[in-house]
Amino acid sequence: MKLYICAIILLSLSQYAVADTTLEFKNLLNLDKQSSTLYQIKDQKLRFTESNSKRVNLFDSQNQQFITFAPATGKAEMLNREVLDTRVAQLNQKRLLKLSRVEQELKEKLKLMTAKEQEVGESIVNQLKFPEFYGEHTLLKVNALESTKKIGDVECKIYQLIKQKKRLKEYCITSPSALQMSNSDYQTLRSFYAFDYNMLTRLMLAMGKSSFELIDYDKEKMQGIIIEIISFKGDSIMQHQMLTSFNTDTLDKSIYDLPER
Repeated sequence: MKLYICAIILLSLSQYAVADTTLEFKNLLNLDKQSSTLYQIKDQKLRFTESNSKRVNLFDSQNQQFITFAPATGKAEMLNREVLDTRVAQLNQKRLLKLSRVEQELKEKLKLMTAKEQEVGESIVNQLKFPEFYGEHTLLKVNALESTKKIGDVECKIYQLIKQKKRLKEYCITSPSALQMSNSDYQTLRSFYAFDYNMLTRLMLAMGKSSFELIDYDKEKMQGIIIEIISFKGDSIMQHQMLTSFNTDTLDKSIYDLPER
């Protein structure tokens, strides 16, 4: 009998290990035009689609490659490290060209500026010249709260994104086991988090834009799966995205196929 029970446990663990993952999130603010985002994870690949978009987005964790395409036309765009580096270099060149003009204009105006105005001017130049070190994003701070809450039956830990004592966002993060997610699918999702953060922040900083509200989850030690994000403006909620369903049903491999050229 003991051997029989052990066999059942091993079989169930084996099935859990190869299970795929489907997560559905909904934007809860506008009930009349409620949008949703569907994440489907299988074999180190993530597919996500949005209800208000006709595009399909594929992320290959193993090759660190993102592809977005429109099934109706088959037209696809691909982003990887090499493509990103090229685009960032182009944007940096444009930003530095703009910076040279700003510095020249500032140099002419410095003589007429007060000490306070000079300080502001130098701050603007520094943000344009070294956005990664002087940009507004450097003022962001993450607070891990002691409290937890439940999204449906799933318990999650609360984090707040703060900027100069103002609450910008609130996140609720749960463990992969709470969603019955395999370690492979969990690592794929976490890899996508990191890829998305790196891609967006590098592009924006290359343009000199640093007022983004994005978080490097690994750097901030925010381990787990984000199942709720609430964005605030003052005391008002501007966006509210929440996990509304999840399952580990087997997914068809064909949904990850690329369009034929």
